Amino acid sequence: MNFIVAVTKNYAIGRKNQLLFHLPADLKYFKEKTTGKVVIMGDKTYLSLPKRPLPNRTNIVLTLDKDFKAEGAIVVFNLKQLFEKIKEFNEEDVFVCGGASIYNQLAKYCHKAFITKIDKVVEDADTFVTNIEEFPNWKKISSTETQTENGLDFRFEVFENSRVEEFTE
Repeated sequence: MNFIVAVTKNYAIGRKNQLLFHLPADLKYFKEKTTGKVVIMGDKTYLSLPKRPLPNRTNIVLTLDKDFKAEGAIVVFNLKQLFEKIKEFNEEDVFVCGGASIYNQLAKYCHKAFITKIDKVVEDADTFVTNIEEFPNWKKISSTETQTENGLDFRFEVFENSRVEEFTE
């Protein structure tokens, strides 16, 4: 399993259930990495999508809301159900894609992190993910040159987790 996210310098990812920035290059990167694959998200992230479910992907929604319905997506209600479901897929093809609580719960089970690092601090952000760079088991294995789009400098970085945890009930 992997995760894919765009973060600022202070690992902010959102404000008021919206992404902080519109970066077409990042959206293209996300699409390239996840098309034909499995994406895992929480119910708020699912509901924030402009097109649901994400096309050409197996969408899995993790929610505590027992009444949650997501047409065209698989809905699971706990980590046990999630891990049972993802056993059906190649783990390299599974991507956690939001929101913050889902990232923070599942990062320790991920082998790789595909992070779009935006060279900016957003003070009024209200949604953050754990900074994996603070943990010795996460090592950067690649980084692109800095790009600029819509006035923002960013790069695509890939990290690898040397101590992936196995899910146990």
